[in-house]
Amino acid sequence: MPPGPFPLPIIGNLHQLGKSPYKSLKALSDRYGGGLMTLYMGSVPTVLISDPSLVREIMIKHNDQIIDRYNSGSALIIGREKNLLFSKGSFWIKYRNVFSAAMNNARKFNVSSRIEKQAISLNNHFKVIANTYQVFNPHDFIRKYSLNGVIDYSFSDSVEYDSETDHIAIKAAEIMEENLASGNPQDFIPMLAPFYQDKKAKLAAAVGQVWDYCDSAIQVHRKTLIADKPRDLLDLLLVEIEKSDQKDFYNDLDLSRCLTDLIVAGHETVAITLGWLIIYMANNQDIQEKVYQELNRVVGAGNTPSLSNRKDTSLLNACIQEVMRIRTAAPLALPRKASSDIHVGGYVIPKDTQVLMNVYGLAMDDKHWDRPEEFIPERWISNISSSSDSVNNTDAFIPFGVGPRMCVGMGVAKDELFYCASQMLMNFRWMPIDDKQIDDEGIARIALEYKQYQVRIENR
Repeated sequence: MPPGPFPLPIIGNLHQLGKSPYKSLKALSDRYGGGLMTLYMGSVPTVLISDPSLVREIMIKHNDQIIDRYNSGSALIIGREKNLLFSKGSFWIKYRNVFSAAMNNARKFNVSSRIEKQAISLNNHFKVIANTYQVFNPHDFIRKYSLNGVIDYSFSDSVEYDSETDHIAIKAAEIMEENLASGNPQDFIPMLAPFYQDKKAKLAAAVGQVWDYCDSAIQVHRKTLIADKPRDLLDLLLVEIEKSDQKDFYNDLDLSRCLTDLIVAGHETVAITLGWLIIYMANNQDIQEKVYQELNRVVGAGNTPSLSNRKDTSLLNACIQEVMRIRTAAPLALPRKASSDIHVGGYVIPKDTQVLMNVYGLAMDDKHWDRPEEFIPERWISNISSSSDSVNNTDAFIPFGVGPRMCVGMGVAKDELFYCASQMLMNFRWMPIDDKQIDDEGIARIALEYKQYQVRIENR
């Protein structure tokens, strides 16, 4: 196996992860070099990949041997291996295919216009705040926008921005984040399991509520479906399932679990990215002003940005890309499992080993980036290509994963980010309080979250 730090009995290397596992793992991988490192999460052997060429060799060339998830006890509670995130084999392939087909057809029927409507609604709320000159925390607003973007797109549903009650999906996302955090001892040290029963019961109850919510939506959509006039993603999914030559394979319970993944994981990623974007725009007023000027020029004063403008807003696209690099929402992605021995880079990754992609480590490696600790959107504006949102890509940038198991909702997430970011930056100036820089140090859970903060905004 690849080299790595010496593991202690029972706990392995968990003690070396600390409060910021993504930083600790980058430091350890730098020390052991070579792009592959072995460590132990309790008694679970784990290989961390920190080289872009090895990521692609393992995740694409050896795809058949690494396609399955390594599912911890918490992961099994969330989907019972009957969902998009944590399922395996033919189940995952069949549901992935039907979701991909439905999402492709969603563009044909302009379902993304529902996301645009939610971005307009959010910015109307920001306008009220700007008119009162009050200091505020944007956290709850952007979380409700990202949730609305997903559930309006999926179910033609939404929540009120001024509601004081969180949607069950937001609560479930927070509980999932805590339970799936990298290095949680209860998932890797069996003797600790009895001490975490209440925590796991809370997770099961929260996820079960979202399953019920999705199941109710399925029943309503079945009764009101008009196949040639789909309203949203769920309509399109039901149409795809009905015309499948294996439609008996699909059932409402499994579909509700897959939809739960899309809602909970999808809205969380977008919300976190938007929260970081506001921080970096407020802390870099010169860049924010350039983005505003670009939007004003491309979209035109008084107009609303649309997806057709995206190919011409290279700086805005670059800012979104740079935020996803410097504060990637999923610093270690979700773990994979070797189904057989994998020979790569002069080493062996044994069967049943947990495999992690060092997404944060790659994004912050000075071998691949000039001054990786600095927010430099301009690094993306080269080799302009409309097929890649007007910015260049690099093998060391993998916020949505790599290979067949990369995020199925990537296109929807990018649409949500563009709709919201373009309107926020075209309509308002975002400023820190008292000209003090907002703290850009992250908080590590399964996602890399920002610390809560307050800002001021002014109408443009």
